[in-house]
This record gives sequence, structure tokens and C-alpha cells, in this order.
Amino acid sequence: MKPISIGILGLGGAGRAHARRLRRNAGVGRIVGFDTKPVTDSGVEVVSSLNEMLASVDCVSICTPDHEHFPDIVRCLEANKHVLVEKPMVKSHAEALALRPHLERYPNLVFGVHHQMRYAPAFAKARELISDGTLGKLFYVEANYWHDMTERAGRFDDWRMKTPQSLLFGHACHPFDLLMWLCDGAPQQHKTYLSKRGFAEYASPYTSSTTIFRFDGDVIGKSHINSFCKFPQLNNLVLLGDEGTYIDGILYREGRFEQVSDFFGEGKSYAEPNIAEMRFSGRALSLGFRAYMEALSAGLRAYMNVMNELTARVMRHPDYGFRQTPFSVYNHDQACQVVIDNFVDAVLGRAEVLVNYEEATRVIKLCEETEADGFEQWRTAAPRSSNG
Repeated sequence: MKPISIGILGLGGAGRAHARRLRRNAGVGRIVGFDTKPVTDSGVEVVSSLNEMLASVDCVSICTPDHEHFPDIVRCLEANKHVLVEKPMVKSHAEALALRPHLERYPNLVFGVHHQMRYAPAFAKARELISDGTLGKLFYVEANYWHDMTERAGRFDDWRMKTPQSLLFGHACHPFDLLMWLCDGAPQQHKTYLSKRGFAEYASPYTSSTTIFRFDGDVIGKSHINSFCKFPQLNNLVLLGDEGTYIDGILYREGRFEQVSDFFGEGKSYAEPNIAEMRFSGRALSLGFRAYMEALSAGLRAYMNVMNELTARVMRHPDYGFRQTPFSVYNHDQACQVVIDNFVDAVLGRAEVLVNYEEATRVIKLCEETEADGFEQWRTAAPRSSNG
């Protein structure tokens, strides 16, 4: 089958990541990019206008700022292009509802949303453990998303420093989608608390949010997101059942720990661990970490793969915890690759999209409801005492 050509609209961090993953797929041929701002070293063929890009591709991956998604989706559909859009799908529930007639007008076009956390191996395993009864009756679920944006917010584009990004739409959409997927539906009740601590220059009106949920079957949940915590980027998952506990790949059942999922996945040469910090003292480890980073930056992939395997082996030991000590690791590359590959397969007629309009709209609706509730809680909160 002839390879498809793909345009990437928006060549910031997400767009560049999409380009890397698209190049790994044998079903993809030409990759063309466009951005309204000057772009260098994007790794793709950059054209001078959106019209030029649309005229030369079969489909488009939309990686523009959140508030631009709706008009960009409509523009690409009207150009008769299949569309994959980064999360959040759009910036409001009203926009999500307004998008439906546009999609219905083009039933032959593929439309997918890039919600990838479901497909991180350790998180995908969680759904399996719920379904097969390994955990027994589930009673508590927790998914958090910690992301220090103080440096990243302006790395490729400073739009987040100028346009108030909703952190619940932009960050919490990850754990919200994951929890609803695991609990088979939206929560029956929820309560959200917001705060603005640190990172005062960030345009968002809040920098931290905690939401408590009640799902069907009296399953209680929690999700915390923030944009400034002093810790490497982290998303995690905790499931408590009356027969077992599951935390990020480690199952505790019948008195023993068992590593049942590798966060990196099995046998995927493109799994790229981001070892952000070693929390060991000692000159030898310091030198070893420096050598690893130098090798990584030099592109010595064989060395990286060895480190990947060694890191995974260390983290399989329950005494260390998973992905946190002695390493702090964030890697959802494989999960993102699953979504990219699925979109290509859908365009080629070999699959249905994994995350469709209806599921993405469910996430948008919950993000909007929790944010409104958070602002109301914030507004009516009692004033703090003079001693803090």
C-alpha cells in the first residue's frame, strides 16, 4: 500500500515529537510541517503556508496551542484531510459540541485524539487486572500528573506565558481520561480545589488542582495536577482492590510483590527512557550519570539501550519502588507511538481510532465541570487567618 503523506501543524515540542514517531512508521512517506512562527531544526520539510501544506498531504497532525485546536480541526476537515489532534481536543465543552456537525459532514475522514496515557504498558496492564478480577472489588483509584512548566513553558513557544492555559484541560485531561477508561465511565460526583502557589508569571489563574471523584460502584478516586512542583515530570497510577494493590506496574497480592508490567514495554527499540535524576551520592555514580548523558546526547543508541535495560531491571525490585528510586524516570514514548501508529493504520483502513470524538468530549466535559467547581470553591473559601 502506498505510504501516506502527513502534515504537522505546529512545530513546537509536541509537533517535533509527532515527527519523530511518524518517521518510525513504515506506512508514512512524506512529512511536511507548518508553523506561523519561524522554525529551525524541526526535522521535517517546512513549508511557508498552511494552504501549501494542505495541498500536499493526505492527513494532518494538529499540534498547535490548545485554544487554536477548534479552528485548525475545521480548516483541515474542510480541506478533506484526516485529522489527529493533540489533547485537549478543544478548549471548551461548547466547542466540543460545535465540532460534531463538522465531523458528521465528513464521515469518510478519520478523526482521532491524542490521549495516550491509556497505552503506557503499566497503565494498560491496570485495565487487564481490573477486568480479570486480580484486584478483586476495586474501591480506590488515583492518577496524578506533576509537570514543572517553569522552564518548559517557553522552550519552543511562549504561548502559555501569554494565553491563560487551563491546566485542567491541558494537564488533567491525562489522568481524567485514564481514570474514566479504567472505571468505564464518568464519575457520578466530583469536588475540586485550586490554588496559585509559585510560578506567579504563568498566565494560568491557578497552578495546582486536586479533584476527588466518586465513580459507579462506590469507587473513590483522586487526581492531583500542578505546573511548578520541584520534581521531574511524573504521572502515576494507584489501584486498591479488596484482593490486591497495583501501583505503576507492581502488583501486591497474597503477601508478596510482583512486577507484572514494565513501564518501558517489551522489545520496543524505540523506547527512550528519560532519566532525569539519580538520587544517589558518590563520585562513581555522578561520573556514570554524566557519561550516560553525554552518550545519549551524542546519539549512541546502543549504549542507551543497555542503560534502558539496566534501569528497568533495577526498578523491578519492589524495595526501590517503580520509576521513582533510585531513578526518577518519565517515559511515555511507547504510549504515544501506539496512538500515532493507530492513526496511520486507521487512515490506511486497517483499524478504528483508539480515542474518538465521543471519548474526548467526555474528557472535555469533566475538565470544564471540575474547573468551574474549583473556581467556585476558591471563591467561597473562608479568608486565611493573619498568621497563615
